[in-house]
Order: sequence, then structure tokens, then C-alpha cells
Amino acid sequence: MPLLFLLALFLLADFIVLFTLGAKLGLLLTLLWIALSAAFGLHLIRRESLLTLQRARERLALGELPSDELLAGATFVLAGVLLMAPGFLSDLLGLVCLLPGSGQLARRWFPRAASGGGRTQGQGGSEWGPAASTAHRDSAPRDESEARPLEGDFIGRDSSGHDGDSR
Repeated sequence: MPLLFLLALFLLADFIVLFTLGAKLGLLLTLLWIALSAAFGLHLIRRESLLTLQRARERLALGELPSDELLAGATFVLAGVLLMAPGFLSDLLGLVCLLPGSGQLARRWFPRAASGGGRTQGQGGSEWGPAASTAHRDSAPRDESEARPLEGDFIGRDSSGHDGDSR
């Protein structure tokens, strides 16, 4: 609830500054600023979302969690959204998000996301990467008689108590 209240106050202040500076600068210059910042924000969102996705795929291919790439991409996308919003304060905040130190600030505010925050497999591999799927496949028993059901596996049995599996 306090976050929603702060967001409402920010939007109100943004529109007050927009109308105050718009009266001083003139309608044409204010509309030009809003259109140019929105176009730059849209370009930033398109470019950074594709680059972030590409970098995240490369990290996943290496068996690592792409948390740093996703956090940096989220910072750039937030900057693009703020630049697309009409207002001078939101544009100023969007430009602050583009500064080089803003990623470090985001890592400090969201330490769990920056440190990986997810579950890892050990020895540097991620549980979701390709190394995890091959490790599980390689450790599976070779003989079906050695196979034990995993938690959540369903084993069908008929009324005589035999497995429903006819292998």
C-alpha cells in the first residue's frame, strides 16, 4: 500500500512539473520533448530486451544462471518505460537508470536476484541448464529392475498386485 501511495505522489508531481515547465517552454517544445523521449524509450526497450535475451541464453548454454544479465536488462527496460511516460521527472529518473552505476545500485537493492537467488546444482552448474539434464540422464540406473520411483511418480498396479507396466 505505501508503494502505491508513493507511485501516486510521483505521478502527481510528474504532471505538476510537466505542466509548469510546459507553460514556460511552450506547447511545441514540450510535445517535441515528450515525443523524442518516448521514441528513445521504445528504442531502448526493443534493443535491450533482445540483447538481454541473447546474453541470458549464452549464460544458460554455459550452465550458469543469468541473474546479472537479467538485472541489467531489467534496469534498461525500466529506464525505457520511464522515458516513454510523459513527464520530466520520469524522464530524469529514466536517465538516472541509464547511468553506469545504476546497475550496482539495483544489485544492492535486490541482493537475492543479483546473487542468483535460485537453486543451484553445485560445481557451478545450474539446475535448469543443459548440464543438469545430462547429469540426471547419466546417473539413471541402466537396468529397469534397479529403477526406483521418484517422489511423485505414479506406479499403476492391477488388482493382483502386479505392476500395470507390461515391459
